[in-house]
Amino acid sequence: MSEEQVAEVSEAPEAVEVAQSDWRDSIPEEVRGHRSLEHINDIGALAKSYVHAQSMIGADKIALPGKSATDDDYRQIFQRLGLPETSEGYEITHNIPEGEQTDQGMVDWFASAAHQAGLTQRQAQALADQWNQKAIEGAQADQADYEAYVGEVERELRSEYGQAYNDALNLGNDVIDQFGDAEFLELPLADGTLMGDNPQVIRLLANIGSYIAEKVGEDTIIGAKSTNAMTPAEVQDKLRELQAKDSPYFDGRHPQHDHYVTEVNRYMKMLYPDETLNG
Repeated sequence: MSEEQVAEVSEAPEAVEVAQSDWRDSIPEEVRGHRSLEHINDIGALAKSYVHAQSMIGADKIALPGKSATDDDYRQIFQRLGLPETSEGYEITHNIPEGEQTDQGMVDWFASAAHQAGLTQRQAQALADQWNQKAIEGAQADQADYEAYVGEVERELRSEYGQAYNDALNLGNDVIDQFGDAEFLELPLADGTLMGDNPQVIRLLANIGSYIAEKVGEDTIIGAKSTNAMTPAEVQDKLRELQAKDSPYFDGRHPQHDHYVTEVNRYMKMLYPDETLNG
């Protein structure tokens, strides 16, 4: 092979590369800079793009709306994507927690809002699933908060009534049984709590029951379940009485000294049931 032939062979790949990089030179000048050609690197890529475009002719396509598109234009597009003709056309499944009832008014409102927003069946169902899950989590949190509130009320009243706690509840329940209606205790208050769980209401009913039991006595069933347990305040009053100035409790030679000591220890045991007392 001559030196001229070797030179021609070595220059051939470079010529091909130049030809490929300048493929746009072979097309009309007015389309060389078109945006649709920016990603086309060579003639082969251009051919593939053309074949793909031809295959799409006659296919079911949806044109994107322009800047001047109207609400009707958008609605036509949404309907092709799956928007039902009316809000009644949705078939949405609402996962309601066990024991709860479906709020049909809320269901209808949701369907109407989804339709106005142009949501497809699939989109509306996905949004409903998220909505329902959030509602369930909120209800569970509210229930936990309320149980904590009821527990705090019970601790407060047990501290106040001591061993007489159950007697106080029974007295209040007796008042409701005799003069009221159990539904009264289920009435909601402004803060969302129930009447029967409000500490002030519980105290009021217990005080009414205690007053009736004391004044009427055997002529009423109110207080019939009482164990006659004393509240901490009543116990302290009794201790002050037993340990008053000049009380036999402080006079070891008094005939009733031992009795007073025994009584003081008994009432102290009521006041501090978990502590060991030395007489």
